[in-house]
Amino acid sequence: MLASFLQIIGQNTRYCIIRNTFGRSQFATSENFHKILKALNTIAPTLMAKPGSTVPTKIRESTMFFPFFKDCIGAIDRTHISAIVRGRDVSSYRNRHGKISQNVLAACNFDLEFMYILSEWEGSAHDSKLLNNAITRRNGLKVAQGKCLFFK
Repeated sequence: MLASFLQIIGQNTRYCIIRNTFGRSQFATSENFHKILKALNTIAPTLMAKPGSTVPTKIRESTMFFPFFKDCIGAIDRTHISAIVRGRDVSSYRNRHGKISQNVLAACNFDLEFMYILSEWEGSAHDSKLLNNAITRRNGLKVAQGKCLFFK
């Protein structure tokens, strides 16, 4: 079950290929995929790093970095991940390169631990829309007063 899940998300493998590889029906593959996805969503808050308020040693001890990054707690960036969308929603998931994708925003600290991930926006959504949604939602991205994230 886990191997097929990792193959699907890591290699963008289709259910029909998983069916042949692991000898399971497409329905069973889909059910197992969603069970694991639901389990990961349940434990994600405990796996995500909480934004810290201490300045990393590499920045604190560097005259080159400290003046500019002394209040920075991490970096935030977005990427497009291939998606399969059917029906009338396809056009909104088409990105500027003409590919069907989902726009994903992620924030990580200087130890490269994820602090926040937002993955529900269509490929055509603008970065500012994702960032605004991440900050204003109920369980959104929280940054301590006086601290900032480097936006790449």
